[in-house]
Amino acid sequence: MQTVTVETLYADILATGGMTYRPGTPAPLSGYMVSVAGAERMLPVARFTPAALEQYMDDYRARMKVTASLYYGAWVDGDYVYLDVSVNVQDRAEAESMGRLEFQLAIFDVANAEVISL
Repeated sequence: MQTVTVETLYADILATGGMTYRPGTPAPLSGYMVSVAGAERMLPVARFTPAALEQYMDDYRARMKVTASLYYGAWVDGDYVYLDVSVNVQDRAEAESMGRLEFQLAIFDVANAEVISL
């Protein structure tokens, strides 16, 4: 089993276009990822570094410790990397409703690897 480091997460984000990660917990295989308002960060790909990822994770580490249902999320869209803290919701209608309440433009369908615009 490969050790998860900031460097391996960084490389995976750039190689695959994104990630869902929570230390010690497998990434969800179903449901919908919904970002939590206020935790979003957008960086140009050219300025995205392992240090930038580590800083983001440090900024939300305490929140992750007290809320077991949260995951770090990242995705690449065009020339930008988006970082967020998100929750996995199994019901689509609930995920869409939560996404709107959290002022999100979209949610992510994990099983089908598709973005659902809200």
